[in-house]
Amino acid sequence: MSEQAQGPLTAKKTVLGVSGGIASYKSIDLARLLVLDGAEVRTVLTQSAASFVQPLPFEVLTGMTPIQRMFPVEGGGFTGDMPHISLSDSADLIIIAPATANIIGKFAQGVGDDFLSTLLLSARPPVLVAPAMNPRMWASPAVQENVAALRARGHLVMEPGVGRMARAEEGTGRGRMPEPGEILLAARAILLPNPDLAGMKLVVTAGPTRERWDAVRYLSNRSSGKMGFALASEAAGRGADVVLVSGPAALADPSGARVVRVESAAEMYEAVKNEWADAHALVMAAAVADYRPVDPSARKRKKGEGPLAVELERTTDILAELGTDKGSRILIGFAAETDEVLERAKEKLARKGLDFIVANRVSGDEDAMGADASRAWIIDESETEELPVLEKGVLAGRILDRLAKMWQNISN
Repeated sequence: MSEQAQGPLTAKKTVLGVSGGIASYKSIDLARLLVLDGAEVRTVLTQSAASFVQPLPFEVLTGMTPIQRMFPVEGGGFTGDMPHISLSDSADLIIIAPATANIIGKFAQGVGDDFLSTLLLSARPPVLVAPAMNPRMWASPAVQENVAALRARGHLVMEPGVGRMARAEEGTGRGRMPEPGEILLAARAILLPNPDLAGMKLVVTAGPTRERWDAVRYLSNRSSGKMGFALASEAAGRGADVVLVSGPAALADPSGARVVRVESAAEMYEAVKNEWADAHALVMAAAVADYRPVDPSARKRKKGEGPLAVELERTTDILAELGTDKGSRILIGFAAETDEVLERAKEKLARKGLDFIVANRVSGDEDAMGADASRAWIIDESETEELPVLEKGVLAGRILDRLAKMWQNISN
């Protein structure tokens, strides 16, 4: 990436060791997430890993050429007379993902026959290890003894996930590499022992709602849920107890968050109201329908001749309702507008008694709805902060930076 992102791991130096397994492709996404979090990432590829993934994606994402052989070390960065020693000394954290049975065994038994295994011989704990292998290999006494040895030395060996194996005939079992988002959260827990949202229960809403008209038709909108899911993931990584209330969204549950799936505006209101009772803050990123059909049918309506009129009624304004007994809790809203963006956002901020509001445009070249990145303004009663176009994961971090400052003032 051409420009270093700013995030929770800004200025943290990490080494990403990739050993040879089918899960190696996931390490590309892990490198991307670490860079988006602000970390400086140096990749080490074993000879076997290079059979599964090419070095170019890592170089493009991190800005540094992956190390693939013992001598000489390519690409600069973390330099020193003894690269495997200087790299270990310079790194704030070493992550091995995927960690095969082979590299786990070398690490545990002190074998150094390539750059990665030699690097691990000089590594100070904790090294973060994300195993990936066949379930029978993971369950073998040899692997479990090696894992126990690494844990006894202070290293963090994550539990592999359960799922289908690469070969369909092998079915499911425990051996899948933890998802990149889960590894990122584990890295944050090591590098940020005192996260800035620790102790907060945060409710986040995401996605559209669907308001049924008959058995097959409904009213909805173009919201993808990406912004709310990014906020939930980022907040969990910063220590918050996160509940994500999501309308229909084709996104995987974010790591570290408890997810409540709903469909309609009424269902979202009930779910949010239940969680709000003991929450400290709410970020209302969902695009909740303002209207619903008055007379929904349980059967499919048949088409007829001529035009059709559908009577609509207002849905509950969730933010306005919750704001009536807000107390010291923090309320954050979103304003998605096609025109007069700032004026309408400021009006909504005042009318609903929000602590701050995030405004963005949902038309033209800057259409934020469903996009991976968007331009936004963060507005409170005293100032308007204009942000450039940012990936939604990065934008989530900027929003939560503002929330964290408010939380520190309340909790201190």
